[in-house]
Amino acid sequence: MDFVSRKFDFNPGERCIVIGEIGVNHNNDRDTLFKLLDAGSHVGCDIIKLQRFKAEDEIAESAPTTEYQVKAGEGDSQLEMAKKLELPDELLVEAYEYCQQMDIGFLCTAFDHGSVDFVADVLGCKSVKVPSPEITNRPLIEYMAQKFDALLVSTGASDLDEVAAVIEWIRNIGDREIALMHCTSEYPAPIDQVNLTAINTMRAAFELPVGYSDHTRGVVAGTVAASLGAAMIEKHYTLDKNMPGPDHNASADIPELTQLVKAMKDVSLCLGDGIKRPVAAEAKNRLLIRKGFTCALDSMPAGTLIDASMLGIKRPLVKGAVEPFDLDKIVGQKISKSKRFDEPILWSDFNL
Repeated sequence: MDFVSRKFDFNPGERCIVIGEIGVNHNNDRDTLFKLLDAGSHVGCDIIKLQRFKAEDEIAESAPTTEYQVKAGEGDSQLEMAKKLELPDELLVEAYEYCQQMDIGFLCTAFDHGSVDFVADVLGCKSVKVPSPEITNRPLIEYMAQKFDALLVSTGASDLDEVAAVIEWIRNIGDREIALMHCTSEYPAPIDQVNLTAINTMRAAFELPVGYSDHTRGVVAGTVAASLGAAMIEKHYTLDKNMPGPDHNASADIPELTQLVKAMKDVSLCLGDGIKRPVAAEAKNRLLIRKGFTCALDSMPAGTLIDASMLGIKRPLVKGAVEPFDLDKIVGQKISKSKRFDEPILWSDFNL
């Protein structure tokens, strides 16, 4: 089951979808890959994402490693580093089939035309992830739109005009499902650089589902994004942050991924349906915490003409009691029953 057959229409009130991004954290090792697949399924990810690329098709020999890759101990050129992290096609097929067996959504990022063909024609996926580095790669994006029914577009390091251009390219090809992912293309992303309100900006500008690809440490940013209405949260995860490789240190470990999945459920529960009304949990407290009118006199004989000075306002609000906002309805009226101090003033005490 791939992403488009899983969910591409996001219903208000539904839990934010969690995409567990393995990326290159498999370290090109089958055992590590399947442990990650099992972990993602076990903690409750809706979708597991992998990447298909051929390093020599997309990276020049002269390309240096990025700062975060250097910090992760990657001394090779970017090309040599990427070559070591290419997932063999046979393992990608196994991973896809395994996700189907586990009934968990599968999504794959494609970085080049050959990878697009593989994901579409070999795996048979109907959806694809457009990575942030390819957001200006019009030939690739248009080719993706020809091959897939749904495109999830990551928008790291881009502006609104660039995102608008991508949407136009896709729509010029045909009627495709499109969802956007806000993200900050830094690993780890500083918490003060994630600009989460851009989620609302893109949703308003394009009227499309917008999610968040979270490269920060921890789960705070992802939780905030969900509370802002993000349709999905994508998070890199690893078995061990200390494993060799460029992305492990900036990824969530399994306890953090577990916490994120739980947080998405909690956010959905917290948001509710938006209708302002008393909720079920308040029912038992509503009368106890509210106040009603009481007799403030030692005694109030039947026939007394009610004046505000005769009334106290105290908890609890007894069923049938007159509430303070109805003061004008009883002032000047005769009470038909006698009252003692602190006794509630009821509507049934008046012939109204």
